Parts: sequence; structure tokens; C-alpha cells
Amino acid sequence: MAETITADMVIHDIVTKYPATVKVFHGHGLPCTACAVGARESVAGGARTHRFTPEKLEQLLIDLNAAVRGEPVSVAPKKAPTGRGIPLTMSSSSVDRKIKQVIAIMSGKGGVGKSLVTGLLAVSLRRQGLHIGVLDGDITGPSIARMFGTSGQPAKSLNGGIEPLTSKGGIRVMSMNMFLEHESDPVVWRGPMVSGAIKQFYNDVDWGQLDYLLVDLPPGTSDAPMTVLQSLPVDGIIIVSSPQMLATMVVKKCINMVRQLKGVIVGIVENMAYFETPDGDRYEIFGPSNGTELVGLSGAPLLAQLPIDPSLTKLCDAGRVEEYYSPTYETLAENFINTLKVKR
Repeated sequence: MAETITADMVIHDIVTKYPATVKVFHGHGLPCTACAVGARESVAGGARTHRFTPEKLEQLLIDLNAAVRGEPVSVAPKKAPTGRGIPLTMSSSSVDRKIKQVIAIMSGKGGVGKSLVTGLLAVSLRRQGLHIGVLDGDITGPSIARMFGTSGQPAKSLNGGIEPLTSKGGIRVMSMNMFLEHESDPVVWRGPMVSGAIKQFYNDVDWGQLDYLLVDLPPGTSDAPMTVLQSLPVDGIIIVSSPQMLATMVVKKCINMVRQLKGVIVGIVENMAYFETPDGDRYEIFGPSNGTELVGLSGAPLLAQLPIDPSLTKLCDAGRVEEYYSPTYETLAENFINTLKVKR
């Protein structure tokens, strides 16, 4: 006789023992079974994350137990998603939107320059005449708006969605700081609210026609990265690291997370790889490169090794990142585009 499924049981254990329950979870709008991380939650934990009412949780448990017994359930079963993230249902305001490629920039480690790489990749791609958008997925620590000098609150678009702000160079930007009265105001939110904001920034913003939407993610392997990889149609992921061994260790966690969630890593960027003096002398301040090791682990190419440049720091602080030019970043953009062409 089958055991009774209860709210405190772990999702992974349930679907492993009773495969028929996978479609029931998805029929109720609980995609945790497709996530190697989220599946380790209890049924009650997954329900809280997805804001189930007590009544909805109770009905889920009823249907799970019915599926175990081979009886009819109250929802139409759905297959678990595979491969890319689960595309969101677009709002009516975004019917005509066309985003060719969604690229997430991740690390797992804080302080390695994900936002910087995101911003300068966007600038380099824009200089090639491409239509670029940047979604700042770091809801509690946003920096993209300051970097591009975009200020003020977004307005309602002609299509009824949210109109992103546009930088001087024509890059469309959406960041949480645009909705704060003061950019230093804290965003004290729990995980589900952060995840909801990221989904809204993707789904409700009228991005228009873009060649690339770059999604800048915060550190870690928790709510925000999980939301992007599971809820957005991500075409590829760029992993950012630095030569420091501690950073490399944490970045390896991120690479393994992406593997578990079936994401596609399109390239590795090693930031702060060296400092070059005006005389041309090069110093590896954070130690020798670990790029080769990350390439071997991820199976993705090393797109660039980026230098430390104090002038770039000043431009970012002043909101003038688009004024920066370096052949190294142009090479990053070229290698990025060529890598995607090969993967196609």
C-alpha cells in the first residue's frame, strides 16, 4: 500500500519514488521537480515559494495522493520542462516583442565584476549596430542604472507595459534603482519577492526588438539565478571569474549549478586578470590565471582576460561607461558573437 504524501516530505523523494506525481506538480504550477536545487525543498516549502494559499496546498496534496493511487486528479497534468528555462506567458502588452537571444551573466562569487562585464559587453555589442537591452537582476544590490547614467522612473509604454530607460548610446536598461526614491534606499525583500521582480522585469517591460538581452545576476546559487534559469528562455550563460583561487572555488559551484539546471555555458570571462602600467609592464595582482581550469570544467571557451583599469572605474562611477573604449572588450564581444554562431 502506498504511503500518504504529506506537506513535509521532500519533492525530490516524492517524484523519485512516484514518477506519476511530476505532472501533477506541474499541473498545479509548481516547477520545482525540474530543478536539482528546488526539488530538495519540502512540498510546503515549494508551495510557500510559489505563494500557494493553504487551500491550494491542500488540493495539491489531494491530487498527489490520488496520482500515487492511480486515481483521477483535479488538474490537467503537464510535462516537466526540459532543456531551456520555462518561457513566461507574455502579457498582452508584449505580444509584438522580439528578443532574439537572452544571455545571463553569472559567477556565484561577488566582487568579480559581473555588472562591469555585462555593461561593457552591452556597449561593445551596441557599437556593432546591434539592439541591446540590459536587465539588472541584482534586485537588492543594483548597479547597472548608475553605470549607464540612467535615472528617473520608467513610464508606461504605448503598448501598456513598462518602458525601460534608454542610455545615451541607445541601450535599453531596467534596474530596481529606477523605482527607489533614493538610490541608497535598501530593498529588504525575501526570495519570492526578488524572484517576482525579475520575472516582471522580463515579462512586463516593453523591451521592443532586441538582438541580445543581457541579464546581470547577483552572486550565489539561490533564488535569483534559479529564477532566471528556470523562468526565462535563457539561450546562453557567461561565467565571470577572477584569478584568485577563492573566487575560482566559488565559481566552480556556479558552473555545477548551471549543469544541474541544464543551462548552456557559452563562455568564460576572467576579469581583473592583470594590471598593465603605462610602460607596458604587466602584473598579475591576483595571481596566475585559472581560466584554463574553468574552461576544462565548463567545456566553454575563454572569451577574454580583462585588465584592471582605474579609468574605467571613474567612468562607471560617473555613469559614463559608454565612453570607455578598449580593444580587449571589443575582442570579448567578437569572441562572444563567434561562439554563438558556432553553437548554432
